Amino acid sequence: MLAISIMGPSWAHNLQIGYKLAALSFISVIIFFINNWLLLSVFLIGLIFLYFSVSLFALRKGILLLRPLIWVVLLIWIFHLIRGEYLSGTVTCLRLLVLFALANFVTMTSKLSDMIEFFLWILHPLKLIGVKTSSIGLALGMVIRFTPVLIERAKQLLESWRARALKRTNWRIILPIFITVIDDADRVAEAIRARGGI
Repeated sequence: MLAISIMGPSWAHNLQIGYKLAALSFISVIIFFINNWLLLSVFLIGLIFLYFSVSLFALRKGILLLRPLIWVVLLIWIFHLIRGEYLSGTVTCLRLLVLFALANFVTMTSKLSDMIEFFLWILHPLKLIGVKTSSIGLALGMVIRFTPVLIERAKQLLESWRARALKRTNWRIILPIFITVIDDADRVAEAIRARGGI
């Protein structure tokens, strides 16, 4: 999420996270009931203008974030094409693109702290039964924060393996990745303890 979010200000950044998530949920439900590829195409074009209304950079980044999904969408469409259901495949693929683009837009224009704060607000009733929601919020923030870090660390280890070994990467790379995860977890735990714990 840290890699996805972009700096404001914009009208989308100024909207409260609750309104954006409510709109995302409502529109997502509507999208699932639309089976017309033309109408879904209109939604997708509308999202292009929505991104552009924030900035040209937001539009470029939105397109970039959808690139990894293109291969999945293409495979799904080919599968439907083989079965002779190309219209159904087109609807499914457009639906996926619209939903992911919409979710990315909300994430891009929202702060991580606002997301966690809203999540804790939803979990507030759990305090009545003794659940420590602050710990859940910290865990959520750490997962979001460290996931891209761990992915980048894994990429670095894979590149090091390829540079030093003639063989293809295999299961042996799992152990170094696991060790780095444990090492990072120990450092974070020490830092939390040094600040008085949670």
